[in-house]
Amino acid sequence: MKQGTMLCYHCKKKFSVSKTKGKLLFMSAVCLLLIAANTAIMVTSENFVPVIIMLADAAVITAAIFMLPLTVRFRAEKFTKSEKREKKKEKRH
Repeated sequence: MKQGTMLCYHCKKKFSVSKTKGKLLFMSAVCLLLIAANTAIMVTSENFVPVIIMLADAAVITAAIFMLPLTVRFRAEKFTKSEKREKKKEKRH
């Protein structure tokens, strides 16, 4: 699982960031949605038109690409007591 550390621009706190797990779950949900949409289009249309399926797939994939940043998970890193004291001292000065 891909993880890293990121500093918040606003509060200047460190967060651990994981991207892979969320993307994997999101992409599997998108694949299931595409399979269901393609099956529904083939069942309901009298004339099989591949252009309709391609347009529907393009619309779903485009929406999924714009939603990818929402899959990133942020967790606040836990600090020891000595690190917390140092942070408080830095804020005072």
